[in-house]
Amino acid sequence: MRMLIVLSFLHMMKSVQPEEIVDTTLILRRTITLDCRYSGSGTVIQIHWAKVNGSAEETICTIHKSYGKYISQKYMSRMSFAVENSSSDLSITLRETSEADIGIYVCYLAQFPAGTMKKVIAVQADNLSHIVPSSHQAFEEHSNITLNFLYTSIGDVNQVTVHKFTNGKMDLVAYCERQMSGRKLLSYGFDFLKRSFLNCADLRNITLTIYQGAITDEGLYQCHFSSEDKNQTTSINVHSKTIGRTPISTFALICGISLLIIVVIFTIAALCIVWRQKNKRIQAKQVDVSFSSTYAEPNIDTMDEDHIYANFVPNLSFSRSWT
Repeated sequence: MRMLIVLSFLHMMKSVQPEEIVDTTLILRRTITLDCRYSGSGTVIQIHWAKVNGSAEETICTIHKSYGKYISQKYMSRMSFAVENSSSDLSITLRETSEADIGIYVCYLAQFPAGTMKKVIAVQADNLSHIVPSSHQAFEEHSNITLNFLYTSIGDVNQVTVHKFTNGKMDLVAYCERQMSGRKLLSYGFDFLKRSFLNCADLRNITLTIYQGAITDEGLYQCHFSSEDKNQTTSINVHSKTIGRTPISTFALICGISLLIIVVIFTIAALCIVWRQKNKRIQAKQVDVSFSSTYAEPNIDTMDEDHIYANFVPNLSFSRSWT
């Protein structure tokens, strides 16, 4: 009954409309991972994954903090969670995909106290076009990344869209559009919400700032200017700055390995010395034993002397001659 209440609540959510902006575009592979990570400070109460079929939504899975887990029978044998029992990484992986898996997917997050958030993911069969960067820019980790995109053609710009390209994946960074009233509508992609800022006060001169840059922010950033006269695309290849410096972690690892090698060498040398000394003592003991007799040598000094007695018979004839 509780699960039915949860599903009814999800059914009342506003479905994804065709004109809505897609947060991430993926190329269909044999195995695809639909990313949905929550980086806020609130508490995630419920997550719901669905696939859009026309004006309806097909449930893939639902997880509620109190009511438990529900996985559709259609996806149960080939779906898995990227990280089990994680409150921040709510991504799912689909295996043995086919053309039937092409389409729009939505990750709904019900979290307290902000409410419901959603991430829209499109899976397509066509590869993303190859983009040649207009320039390159390096950044240091944990420092802000600032990118500037300039429109050089003639005419007024009505709309600006910034995307990030990495390994067959396209993420929406930010979107800015001039409305009829003259005001500008600014929105951010799901993965860049609250950690980036797009200055679009002048749509001809755009500045993007990403706070606390990390290795995951490496990629090709493309800014597309839409104008009534002429569209223009500018791209910047962004990578972390590692040349010319040794990271502390790498230096510590090198020192640790060097110290370990020294300790091992000294230990082996000490063992060799001990073994050689022990071997010499064993050999010396064997030599002493080989020269010792089984029987004790007699003590000449303490032997009893054998006395020889001789009985002489006097020659009487000889003695008479002298008389």
